[in-house]
Order: sequence, then structure tokens, then C-alpha cells
Amino acid sequence: MSEDNQNNEEKKQEKTYTIRGLNEDLYESFTKAAKEMGTTVGELMNQAMSQFLVTLEAGKDVGKKISEKASKASSTLVKGPFDAFKQLLSYIGEFDIVSNITELTVTKQDLENSEKPIVFSNIKKLVFSPDIDINTFNTKVRSIKVVDEVVVPSTLPLIPVAKKCQLVKKITQLKQ
Repeated sequence: MSEDNQNNEEKKQEKTYTIRGLNEDLYESFTKAAKEMGTTVGELMNQAMSQFLVTLEAGKDVGKKISEKASKASSTLVKGPFDAFKQLLSYIGEFDIVSNITELTVTKQDLENSEKPIVFSNIKKLVFSPDIDINTFNTKVRSIKVVDEVVVPSTLPLIPVAKKCQLVKKITQLKQ
């Protein structure tokens, strides 16, 4: 990577955004939560936005399932907000969620062992192993959201992979 490109990437990562109209009490609570979790407001905001995008995905499947399944999820609320949120989405959605991981390698067997299609979200590097065929990918990967890099084998065509991606910075296809 050239020095100019590297400097541009660093500037993108350091960019400051101003958000007008935030509720002051909500922002203070959010800041306090970030400190308690040992993270920055920016990192927690990234995580919250990622979870919001997954919520939008869940909206496609919700319908009347919420009223039927929400009571089952209420017992998980004591686990913490993110665990409860993921559990609620699993109950009402027709998919499972794998999220908030630095690096993950997924095999064909991993996908086949999942009862539902999977939404991969908020992962720095997501690698699909060479044994995954297009049929398994299409039936078991619901979507890929907020991922820095997705690495796919040469056996998977890029366009079907890209169609499942939202807010993915880079898709790399490995050579055989």
C-alpha cells in the first residue's frame, strides 16, 4: 500500500463526526455505559449501530412471531442487554446471529451444523474455508454486515457473496 493510501485510511479511521439533536441524558447514560464496559463511546456506538442494522434485518422476519415468541425471550433479559437482544432476535427471526468477533474462520461443517441461516455482524475479519460450495453459502449465510474484511475461496463467485454484504470494507478472493 502506498504511503498516501495508508495516510488516507488512517484519516478515515480518525474522522470525527458531529451528531446534532442528541438527548443529553441519553448521551450521558451511553457514555457511562461505555466507561463501565471498558470501551470508548465510539466503539460502543459502532456496536450499537451494527446491532441496529441486524435489527432491521430481523424486521423482515418478524410479523406475528413477536407476540408468540417474546414471552420466551423475557427470561433472558437478566443476562445483559446484548445477550438478551441476540436471544430475542433468534426467537423471532428465521436466522442466527454471530457477532462481535475479531477474526472468525467458518467451515462447511460449521454452516451445515447451524439449524438456521446465519447473519455475520461486526466482525473484523471473516474467512470462509475452501470446502464451502455456493449452495451451502447461499442457504446458510443470510447476510454479512459491518465486516472489515471477508475472505472467500476461489470456489465461491464474488457477486453472490457481495450481494449478501452490507457495510463491508473489503472482499478478498483467495487464489487456488
